[in-house]
Amino acid sequence: MPEYQSLYRKYRSQTFADLVGQDASSRALQGAIIGGRVSHAYLFSGSRGTGKTSAARLLAKALNCTGRKRDTAEPCNKCQSCVEMTAGSALDLIEIDAASNRGIDEIRDLREKVNLAPALGPFKVYIIDEAHMLTEPAFNALLKTLEEPPAHVVFVLCTTDAQKIPLTVIGRCQQFVFRRHSEDQIVARLTHIAKTEKVSVDAEAMQLIARTAQGSMRDAVGLLDQLVPLASGPISLEGARSLLGIADPRLLDELLDHVLEGRAAEALAELNRIYSAGAELRQVVRGLMEGCRDRLVAALSRHDRATAKRLSAVLDALLHLDGEVRRHAEPRFLVEATLARLAVEVGTVEQQKLDSPPVSALRAVTTSPRGGEEKSDSPPVSALRAVTTSPRGGEEIAGWADVLDKLSRTVRAAYLDAQPEVDGSTLVLWFRYGFHHKKAQDQSAQLLPLARAWLGDDVKIEFKLREAPAESSKSGGKAPASPEDDPFVREVVRRFDGRVTRVKEVSE
Repeated sequence: MPEYQSLYRKYRSQTFADLVGQDASSRALQGAIIGGRVSHAYLFSGSRGTGKTSAARLLAKALNCTGRKRDTAEPCNKCQSCVEMTAGSALDLIEIDAASNRGIDEIRDLREKVNLAPALGPFKVYIIDEAHMLTEPAFNALLKTLEEPPAHVVFVLCTTDAQKIPLTVIGRCQQFVFRRHSEDQIVARLTHIAKTEKVSVDAEAMQLIARTAQGSMRDAVGLLDQLVPLASGPISLEGARSLLGIADPRLLDELLDHVLEGRAAEALAELNRIYSAGAELRQVVRGLMEGCRDRLVAALSRHDRATAKRLSAVLDALLHLDGEVRRHAEPRFLVEATLARLAVEVGTVEQQKLDSPPVSALRAVTTSPRGGEEKSDSPPVSALRAVTTSPRGGEEIAGWADVLDKLSRTVRAAYLDAQPEVDGSTLVLWFRYGFHHKKAQDQSAQLLPLARAWLGDDVKIEFKLREAPAESSKSGGKAPASPEDDPFVREVVRRFDGRVTRVKEVSE
């Protein structure tokens, strides 16, 4: 029985034309080969499975190919050098795994051997895979050889983390960045492989594999290789999802709904059903991340800040969970605890909104159908006042919120405490605190043009300071109001059972 060869090895790119999705790098390398301008050192960087090592092997094969035409960079794949390199037995192609050969001793051994002449072709090519794993002394030992190697040597450093490569090394190399493959490119390649292998795969299953691979062609071909044993009939979406441990997106949407709506018990029950069906927990977390990200984009598009803020917090927690679930001893308990915590937090916030009075830092104003204003004594909680308007022109006072929005953040901070009253062409601004009162007057030049646009060119602005009723009754009206007496501050102290230790003025 012949030895089985994995599909990703069997269908590794053997020509530049077969190198998928890296057109810019491919054209540059081919131009250098045809024009005889091959550099002594290259740095291929990019995420896993994007073709870095395959491109390095193609470069080595083209440089030593004896059957290649001078006006093309494509290797013939028929000469002795090409056959040996395809089989991995060529003496002129040396591949070094930097993850396991990362020390200075290995680099010293390399420096001694680079001076030896090639065995067959004109060039000896060194491919250092995962080059960022080399130690700092190893990089230092390699620098001089990398800058001025023998004329018959070409270095190709491949890495998935170019940021860890020292700048002294990057400066001695020509760097090519290999991009992630798009889902369409992966689907096209998988379709070609499936036809060659005479395997029938549904288009939806192909899309699932491409999405799961996350831009890695090697991962995608490896996933297809897992599905080949199912090829007694067409490989369906459900069969692919079951074998790869990927949950139904509809179930993940329901799970995310439970979390975002604060239903912790329902979320845990749904997670248990998904887990019992054979879904892999990391794929579940990634599916939740995708769904949360899509909802976040939709919320930002419709300018729904409250929803976007909640989704952003959930997505941040899921991103952290994705990193932890791989190395946790009990990943199921970790996922359950995280989703339950998110659901409980959302439910708590929603309950607080229902329990808290809808009041603002500016005074709540209602306008009756008869046109008169009714002032509310409710304590302030939010940064904008609550305004209710009537069919008879009560929208006028709501223009104060628009004025605040148009002020710069620094100036606006002085007016957030103001309680506006409009009396004809006069805008009266009442302040609780002296420092807000003084700062607002200093910034009046910024407010006046906006007030004129709102109430007319004849508008006058008056700044008045009012004392807190509680303080006035206790001290006979002599003591000014303090920030600790602000109803919002008192409400926070009550809810969190705290105390005020220091008051600091902030810009907003």
